Amino acid sequence: MDKIRELFQTYPNIIVSDEGIWSAPYEQRITMWRALKAEAKEGGFRIRIIVYLRRQDTYLISGWNQMVKSGLGKGSGTPWQDYINDLVNINKMKYATHLNKLAAFFGKKNLIVRRFEPKHFVGGSIYADFLQAVGLEMTDEFQIEQSVRNERLAGNTHEIQRVLNAMPGMSGEYHSFFRQALLSYAELSGQIYPCEMFSKEEANAFMEKYRAENQEVADEFFGGGELFDTSWKDIPKWEKDNPYMQDDLIRFVGACCVKLIEENRTLRSRVEILERSQNILQHPVYTIMKRRAAAKAKEKQQP
Repeated sequence: MDKIRELFQTYPNIIVSDEGIWSAPYEQRITMWRALKAEAKEGGFRIRIIVYLRRQDTYLISGWNQMVKSGLGKGSGTPWQDYINDLVNINKMKYATHLNKLAAFFGKKNLIVRRFEPKHFVGGSIYADFLQAVGLEMTDEFQIEQSVRNERLAGNTHEIQRVLNAMPGMSGEYHSFFRQALLSYAELSGQIYPCEMFSKEEANAFMEKYRAENQEVADEFFGGGELFDTSWKDIPKWEKDNPYMQDDLIRFVGACCVKLIEENRTLRSRVEILERSQNILQHPVYTIMKRRAAAKAKEKQQP
């Protein structure tokens, strides 16, 4: 908040991104909301909340994939079936309930609700859509220097990472090494074995749990209709005993070996540079030159 107050001395609007405003446990959320509200009152600024809603089944899959990929906490080794039965995950996707709480606390007029679906983005662009949400328009004045892509584990790579996460002694350093190895061929794995964590029937049944709440959000913020496109990808559900797992495990071993070879090559290069530097320092001609330079410097210092 000290940084935000400092920025307000120069800028009329500050954008803060924090998923905890929505997804943290309720006691943490309400503590954060109260702190924000108190700061706003003291600082004389207004809070507006921008919320992007994603279809619940894809949101759940994305959350699980990100948790496994990040390797944060014991939950990063949680099997998919256990994850989808966790009430914490289920409840945070009750969008009408959460929006009503935000509206009651910050005021409905301070809520900006968008849909995280390309067909609903302004001009089909998430950048243009977000700019509109903050009262700006995507023009040539804005340049996207680098499109940031959140790489995801696909095919069998998420399951390999999940099992590794639960290994005894797994550290952040080890996890990072394995994750980079898996991400190096995750896209290929997803192409060879395109799959989803839900079957079409399971996804349909899962979304049925939220039909009433989603309709409430659609009516309240979008003038009715369907909140999300509910068409399903016609691809199979991921199965652990799929015929592509063995090949992916071989790729994983290969990717790890390639990373080790590359790191070893880098270390050898550094050692060679150090050895060359040491040889130069030990060379007799260099020693004589160094002594002469020191003598000349001493002569200059004498009166």
